[in-house]
Amino acid sequence: MTQSATVPNLKPGQYVGRRTLLRLLSEWPGLESPAGETAGGLSASSLYLKPGDGLDLLANGSPQGEAWRRVLLDLGGNVMKSDTGLAGFRLGDRGVVAAPPFPFDGSGLTDGWDTERLKTLLQSDLTIGVILLRLGRFSVAVYEGQKLVSSKTDARYVKGRHSAGGTSQQRFVRIREGQIQRLYDKTCLAVRAQFEPYADRLRYVLLGGESQTLNGFLKACDHLGRFKDKVLDRRLNVRDPKRDTLERVGEMLWDCRVWPVEW
Repeated sequence: MTQSATVPNLKPGQYVGRRTLLRLLSEWPGLESPAGETAGGLSASSLYLKPGDGLDLLANGSPQGEAWRRVLLDLGGNVMKSDTGLAGFRLGDRGVVAAPPFPFDGSGLTDGWDTERLKTLLQSDLTIGVILLRLGRFSVAVYEGQKLVSSKTDARYVKGRHSAGGTSQQRFVRIREGQIQRLYDKTCLAVRAQFEPYADRLRYVLLGGESQTLNGFLKACDHLGRFKDKVLDRRLNVRDPKRDTLERVGEMLWDCRVWPVEW
């Protein structure tokens, strides 16, 4: 087995920022230059999978394809569920698989250390819409790259859960449901106001907050249907939508999930 230099310490499935990943790809041990020329005759290959393309693409009888197929199978089924696709790079007997923040357009397996497509994606300034929602508060924002260009944060009171029974409980439930609906309506108006000026170039929409509240909102906001094909499955890990968290969210949009791999 061909050996490569020591690989940076990565934990399987950890999230890394785009600056960290760009530096990692350019300084990977064994690379002679950022252009991807390798030292010592190490075997190298690069894999790109767009969303929806699975392991069948690698079942072509080639040694490289079969090697990548085994590696991805070893990582488990959740890796292949990425709705942004995958990128993988091998040098010697070590490599890395990354789920990019946003989808690739095409798939392919090539010889050599070819990270340019991933780097181009990470260095782009895509226009991204964000909806952060929990009971009682929301933020709707638009980013260009990781720069916040427009946002609206507001609150709407929603009663907590009530454990009493009988007529009192039924009345409480009706009041609470009405408050939740008004929160959804207010958030939906913010989506219209924030997204419409950027609608022609809005590439993707990401959601964050409480899952149950978000699921209800997706059903309640008719205007979001205009962007339904742009809503990604991945959710932002933001517990409390506040104005002072939006700058951090801009960086979070570009986080990639990575897995170190071996052959």
